[in-house]
Amino acid sequence: MALTIVCLVLEGTVAVVALLDETAASALQSGGALAHVTRRRVMSLLVEHDVLRREQVARELADDDAVPEAETERIDVELHHHHLPKLDDEQFIDYDHRSGDVVLWEDADTVTELIGTK
Repeated sequence: MALTIVCLVLEGTVAVVALLDETAASALQSGGALAHVTRRRVMSLLVEHDVLRREQVARELADDDAVPEAETERIDVELHHHHLPKLDDEQFIDYDHRSGDVVLWEDADTVTELIGTK
């Protein structure tokens, strides 16, 4: 198992804060891409399906009990302009904004570990 050393530098003094495995290090380096519940839910859907269209993702998210049904279009716009590009930038997914295809790039087991689902 590969470990990453996280160091903290204060006033010229270096302190080892933690030793992290690859999964935890990847989550920290993702720049918060997985911090938002919508992006974690998108990743969870892709673990189940590998490839989805953006419209399908929006419908799946709108079917969630916590989201009013009338929100599907708003969710689709947020996915297109914000959530999917962020996940694409962090190389968790490949998002083709022209076709709307969303493809899981990261290994499904790694994603499951990162988002904390079974």
